[in-house]
Amino acid sequence: MTKQPPEQLSLWATLCLGIAATFGANSAFSETLDPAQACSKDGYMLVMGGVEDPSTVPDMERAQKYGPAVWDLVESYGAFYMVRKAPDVVYEGDWPDWKAGVISKWPCRETGLTFWHSDAYQNEVKPLRKDAGAYDVGMFNAANPGTPAENQDYVPEACTEPFLIVGLTKVTDAEAYGRYSKAIRASNLPRRAGYKLLFGGQPAEVLEGTWPEGYATMVSLYPCRAAWEAFYTGAPYVSDIKPLRAGAGDFIIVGFEPERVE
Repeated sequence: MTKQPPEQLSLWATLCLGIAATFGANSAFSETLDPAQACSKDGYMLVMGGVEDPSTVPDMERAQKYGPAVWDLVESYGAFYMVRKAPDVVYEGDWPDWKAGVISKWPCRETGLTFWHSDAYQNEVKPLRKDAGAYDVGMFNAANPGTPAENQDYVPEACTEPFLIVGLTKVTDAEAYGRYSKAIRASNLPRRAGYKLLFGGQPAEVLEGTWPEGYATMVSLYPCRAAWEAFYTGAPYVSDIKPLRAGAGDFIIVGFEPERVE
């Protein structure tokens, strides 16, 4: 599924559409690496940020050129954007309304590193967003694909628009959270809703900013929003499982309608 980005973009959206491309930093790689070689598993980039106060941007005209400048360059490396906007829904926690989430998928980590170190990006494109906004950028390894549940009774018959969930979790009571985790695994509710984990845990590398301290990430894909909400708002989860994590930590859960998933 592919959706075109809007023709008119606010400042934070323009910047975030490009910042997802900033995939890695490792001096062992250079732009001379052939992206078709030395490839490992898929990689994902998660960016959270934007411009809270546009009056602090020293050169607005320059900053607004960043997104358009980077799109073609990113696509030339075989990468694509899954999400590049503010959440469509905030289910739990504090997500500032000025902050966007941007997720990009790359053929492999090395391809992203090649892009990052290219002269085109480092010397021509990246300087366009200098002093324009604040961003936390993390690189994650793709999760190993799990086995789909045979019984996906939470997936409606008409379920064709994928829905992406980003969860950030900071555990303060490991014992309580352990009880919650055990219960949700035993229930099989997410898998009955068609859950697919894309990536999670701590970033393999923090590339920019300061990753929210102590927070683990889980980014998952559901066959549609209705399937996710059938699980998340259904009585078994709300009444029997979710109460087990009361006081166990801080939880932020947001949902996105992705522009592309593959």
